[in-house]
Amino acid sequence: MMTVTDSKASGESYQGKTRSVGGGLYASTLFNSGLYIDVVGKYVHHRDDYTMQTLGLGKADDTAHSWYLGAETGWRYQWKPDVFIEPQAELVYGTLSGNTFNWQYNGMDVSMERKKAKPLIGRTGVEFGKTLDGRDWQVTAKAGLSYQFDLRNTGATTYRDFAGESTVYNGKDGRMLANIGIDTRIKDNTRIGLTIEKSAFGRYNVDNAINANIRYTF
Repeated sequence: MMTVTDSKASGESYQGKTRSVGGGLYASTLFNSGLYIDVVGKYVHHRDDYTMQTLGLGKADDTAHSWYLGAETGWRYQWKPDVFIEPQAELVYGTLSGNTFNWQYNGMDVSMERKKAKPLIGRTGVEFGKTLDGRDWQVTAKAGLSYQFDLRNTGATTYRDFAGESTVYNGKDGRMLANIGIDTRIKDNTRIGLTIEKSAFGRYNVDNAINANIRYTF
C-alpha cells in the first residue's frame, strides 16, 4: 500500500502544513461469522512547513519520519440483506521522530523543537452501511461514530527565543469522531473509496479529513 497525505495545523502562535508520503503492508481476514481482523504496518516520511505568527516570522521547514503498526477488529452484523451494523475496535502504536524549526528575529535565534514521540491510540465505535448491488459492481454508503483516545502520548514541544525556553507537553486526549463515506467495488479485485471525517470535544480536533483510496487485490 502507498499513501499521500496533505494536512494543515494551526494554533494561537503558529500555522503549519505537512506533506506525508508513506508505504507499508496491509492484511485482512474475514470470517463467515462476520468477524474481521485488519492489520497494517506503515512507514511515513513527513515534510513540514511552519510559520510563527506572534513575531511575524517567515516560513521554516524540516523533515521527519514515522512508523505505525495498527490492528482493527469488528463484527459485521447483517441487519437486513442490504443493511449492516458494524461495531469496531482499533489499536495503533507508532513512533514519530523529532524535528526542529529555526528562525532569525532581529539577529536572534528563535526555534521550535518537537520531541520524539511514541503514541499509543485506541478507538471504539460503530458503523452503519447500506449496499447496492449491480451486475458486476457494488456500492456501499457508510456512516460511523466512534471515540478515539490516547493510551499514551509522550509528545512535547519546546520553544526557545530571547526570553528563554518553555516546553508544552501534549498529554493524553480524547475526541469523538464522525464519518460518512462510500465504497465502490468494480469487478472482483478493484475497490475505490471516499471518506470524510471530523472530530469534536477534544483538545486537539480535526476540522475535516478527506480520505480517497484505491485498492487492487491479487
